[in-house]
Amino acid sequence: MGQNRWDAVVFDYGRVLSYSPTPSDLQTFAALAGVEEPPFFELYSSTRDDYDCGRVDCHQHWRRFADAAGISLTTDQVQRVLEFENRLWLQVNPDALDLARDIRAAGVRTAILSNMPPDLLCEIRNRFDWLEGFEVQIWSCEHGIIKPDPAIYHLCLERLGCEPGRVLFFDDRPKNVDAARSVGMEAYVFESAGQAAAMVRQGLISM
Repeated sequence: MGQNRWDAVVFDYGRVLSYSPTPSDLQTFAALAGVEEPPFFELYSSTRDDYDCGRVDCHQHWRRFADAAGISLTTDQVQRVLEFENRLWLQVNPDALDLARDIRAAGVRTAILSNMPPDLLCEIRNRFDWLEGFEVQIWSCEHGIIKPDPAIYHLCLERLGCEPGRVLFFDDRPKNVDAARSVGMEAYVFESAGQAAAMVRQGLISM
């Protein structure tokens, strides 16, 4: 009888286990913040490292964003932006969750490795009981390190107790995939649940 190619499959959260924001979503998000899109999402992404590390709170993060964008945000604006941001990232991808369940049914463990600010993580934990299916969950804000820092991948591997070559990783960002490969993990850019499922089927004997 054959052996599964991997001992664990690790998923990013945003734009993997959750849906990608649509162009319309980003236009609405940008309008709430008072910035054109583009460059809104690029600024949004490039100013959040300390937020994802848990070093600053949501208000400090959005003040930093405002400074980078050359605008000012009122307290009410920040609140509206936060509410929309949470709704945006709480739209889970049911096909990706089904894939994770199929992987576990084939006898392979699953994990989450995600850059995540504390405010959104609290919302996710309060809302989704399916998180319990992921044996290991590494959220950047709880460890003060973010992808693509190799340290966060090593932490995930340590918690899993797996050799890097026995772990498959999916992330939406090429730089995070490259970092995973640099520590020895098998890693791919996530394009869709169907694409990921096709890759997984090649390595699992009972899926």
